[in-house]
Amino acid sequence: MYSNIIVPLAFDEDHNPDTALNVARTLASDGARITLVHVMADVPGYAISYMPEGYGAELRKTLQEQLDALADDFEAGAGVIRQGNAANEILDLAEEIQADCIIIASHRPGFGDYLIGSTAARVVRHAPCSVMVLR
Repeated sequence: MYSNIIVPLAFDEDHNPDTALNVARTLASDGARITLVHVMADVPGYAISYMPEGYGAELRKTLQEQLDALADDFEAGAGVIRQGNAANEILDLAEEIQADCIIIASHRPGFGDYLIGSTAARVVRHAPCSVMVLR
């Protein structure tokens, strides 16, 4: 059983958080801290000018509300939004909060993943703790 679990979540059509959240419930010890994290990719400078004013802040607020709603299902749940490279931010968070497990979903690798590696693969290779990869 784990006492400090990170569950990275992507909010898009291809990812359903239910499996990862259920695995977290199963692997968590009583009173475990469950941190749900979403990493927002950096927006290229050229694209920012095409976004409506306040779009970034509104998106961040909406994502935080979704994370908080999911985290409320856990006794000691928290939602965190990070900005940057997904793998790097997940690994940095794991060290910062001294996580003992990361539960991360993976997808079927495409050709590019074999050359540069998926987020899950980079987390597995460099994590300071146990990693549960879900397919």
